[in-house]
Amino acid sequence: MKIMKSAKRILLIMILSCATFAMSYGQAALIVLILGDKVATENFHLSMDGAFNLASLPGLEKGKIFLGANFGLGTHIKLSDKWYLKPEFKPLSQKGFAKVNALVGLPEGIEPSRTDIRLNYIDIPVLLQYNITNSLFISSGPQISFLTSAKQLSDATINGKDVTLRLDTKSLFNNIDFSVPVELGYSFTLSRKKSTTKVDINAYVRYSYGFTEVIKDATLGSASNSTIQLGISLPFIKSPEELASSKK
Repeated sequence: MKIMKSAKRILLIMILSCATFAMSYGQAALIVLILGDKVATENFHLSMDGAFNLASLPGLEKGKIFLGANFGLGTHIKLSDKWYLKPEFKPLSQKGFAKVNALVGLPEGIEPSRTDIRLNYIDIPVLLQYNITNSLFISSGPQISFLTSAKQLSDATINGKDVTLRLDTKSLFNNIDFSVPVELGYSFTLSRKKSTTKVDINAYVRYSYGFTEVIKDATLGSASNSTIQLGISLPFIKSPEELASSKK
């Protein structure tokens, strides 16, 4: 039964992630169409970023990695042939910890079989990227995150039925988190032999460790955010040929 529940959770996350990514990709494309040539240039362009968060809250007892989604918009400002400034806006960044001790007590007589802490943030990182080669790059910089929701989810059996108790715990957590992400990425292009269409992709691994306390009340515990992101970035950028034709 536990295996089935875990499989259902992963499947649901994947479905929601794909749906959110599709909606976000369309919004980014709309932004590019509205801004036109001022966006997709060699010196400045946008990207749509999507990733899986492998999140934890070091400091809390027990607990296992929580799998969440991360989506948003990136901006790329060329400083030189090797350096880029990358301010990003990620309105969906799911973090937390799985299989932890409950922070909020449940009604008497209810013993949860599993409790998860789910946090959703708006992440705003400002990264400085260095291109080691034409394909390989590293990035790092400060990030500020704003907490938008926090829930405690406890699985339990009540009167012979499996239920999930959802408690709003946003008041227990600090609203702002500061961290410094470090990223390693690889750029490549996908194309078809029978087509001139090409898709640029930046694949990256990013680690972010929070330097601030996330729990307000020290009697409930002490923890900070720790997140590994596995993601891709789809840049909206014009080729030199497209830029040349747009200037005619």
